[in-house]
Amino acid sequence: MVSLATLAQLLVLVFQTESPPPPAIEPSSTSSSSSSEADTAWMRRYEAARAAMLAGRFAEAAAQFGALSAGAPGPARADLAREQHDICERWARGGFVLVRAADLAGARDNPRPELIDRRSADELGILYTGAVLYGLGSGVALDAWTEPSSAAGAILPALALGGAAAGVVYFLDHPRPLRYGVAQSIISGMWVGFEEGLAWTLWNQARSAASDEWSSRAVATALWGTATAGAVLGGTLGTAYGTTPGRASFMGSAALWTGLVSGLVAASAVKESPTSDDDFMLASAIGLNVGAVAGVLVGKTVSPSIARVRFLDLGGLAGGILAGGLYIAVAGEHPDQRATTAVLAAGVTGGLILAWNLTSGMEPDHPRAGRPSTGMLDSVTPTVSPSAHTGHGIDGAVVGVGAAF
Repeated sequence: MVSLATLAQLLVLVFQTESPPPPAIEPSSTSSSSSSEADTAWMRRYEAARAAMLAGRFAEAAAQFGALSAGAPGPARADLAREQHDICERWARGGFVLVRAADLAGARDNPRPELIDRRSADELGILYTGAVLYGLGSGVALDAWTEPSSAAGAILPALALGGAAAGVVYFLDHPRPLRYGVAQSIISGMWVGFEEGLAWTLWNQARSAASDEWSSRAVATALWGTATAGAVLGGTLGTAYGTTPGRASFMGSAALWTGLVSGLVAASAVKESPTSDDDFMLASAIGLNVGAVAGVLVGKTVSPSIARVRFLDLGGLAGGILAGGLYIAVAGEHPDQRATTAVLAAGVTGGLILAWNLTSGMEPDHPRAGRPSTGMLDSVTPTVSPSAHTGHGIDGAVVGVGAAF
């Protein structure tokens, strides 16, 4: 018989025995780990885009931020990436770059000379070439004035003047280099001045009787004088107001092509008569001046690079040659003169328009911010003062150039 004590012990053992615990339910880690990996990968891409932005590679950074905005893990980060994308895209489209203040103001040995307000090697080479041609032309003008009796007397002074003109360029560019664009301004001004003198000389010769035409000395004086005035004025304005090789070259090209097309259009519009030649010469001279002014205004707005201007010149030249060549090939041995000039004008205009559109995406070239140059031309300023005053108004004006040496 089981005693009460033994029964009590059995009951205690029964109540102390625990049933096995239910299996633990572990939380799923698949979704949280994948979300964390995606977030980490997005942040790595964001840091790479931010590094590109801080390095000044704005177009690259804009593309990266755009992709980050589309695949951002949440609206807050999408807004952040979108904001950075808009900033970088605007800076890239505006052509902005990150530049240290020392790079802009820098000295001669600055590691980034392309950012300094100093003439480029390309435009300096063009200036030396133009100076030699100017010196040779001065020799030709001197021959017209002096009428030398020997070949040596005609050739040697011209060669000496060519070398002297190159020496003047060296003097202008040392010890301080010319400002950015000034060398091209001098050349463009010289050629526009020469074209100006040529256009008005041809117009005067066309409208005058043979006995009233200018002598060879007068023609040489007009051509040399206008070329010299154009070179001085171009260099002075370029130094005083700042420019670029592209703007200066664009002004010269606009004057040339506008004057040529105006003359061709006038030649095709007027009927053949004793005065028809002086009509289209006058139109060409006026068009030359209109083109020069338009070139200054448009060039300041567009600020084309020198490379774009060369492509524009190529377009005008190619268009004129192509149109004129095709017309003459079709017209045969006796092409109509007025039709020929009209086709040439249309070809040149079409070539210029086509080249303008094809080069519209080329990078503009703006004036340099720094100004290290303090050369001789920096102190040159044009002056205009009234002449004698009689009480009934100003009789005239004196135009001059002042400089400090």
